[in-house]
Amino acid sequence: MPPVAAVRNVEKAKDIAALGVQVRQADYNQPASWNAALQGADKVLLISSSEIGQRAQQHRVVIDAAKRARVKLLAYTSVLHADTSVLGLAAEHRETEAAIRASGLPSVLLRNGWYTENYVMGIPTALSQGAVYGCAGDGRVSSAVRADYAKAAAVILTSDNQASKLYELASDTSYTLSEFAAEISRQSGKTINYIRCPSHHFVPARKAPAIR
Repeated sequence: MPPVAAVRNVEKAKDIAALGVQVRQADYNQPASWNAALQGADKVLLISSSEIGQRAQQHRVVIDAAKRARVKLLAYTSVLHADTSVLGLAAEHRETEAAIRASGLPSVLLRNGWYTENYVMGIPTALSQGAVYGCAGDGRVSSAVRADYAKAAAVILTSDNQASKLYELASDTSYTLSEFAAEISRQSGKTINYIRCPSHHFVPARKAPAIR
């Protein structure tokens, strides 16, 4: 059986289908659609939803369908150190992890660290403002690109004896926001400073007018 991708809009997944992936329609808001989407599935990778505030309920729809399908392994992309993280985003991941445990399904948790793309998408703003704003001090970030996390998931899902395992995933190198700003400067030829803000000033600073 070829790999299967469950998507809301099949038309938008033609590039995936062209690679030999079987594309099936499924929607969090249509729980019954997951019965057909997961038919014959042996292992399922549940990639966390992007709809903050609705994630836990949406994830339960897939967990329930995976249980009905009696899949042999359910993998979930959680967040780094979900059980102890103070990130506001971690709450829904903890709730999802608890729902997976309660389901009784054989499962593996892929606790992904920060995504490099979260910083890269801010580069145009840094270039226009002449600065990277942050409140991390000299804290180091071990981010990785989405492709690396995807490769890790592929290795885990194609390996044996993964049930009940937990992986804390991040890059094996790290950087500070000062170093990040310096790298933007190096590649752009424009001086980009790192502006350290107290946490209560961080959001207003992000909205500051561009520095010319």
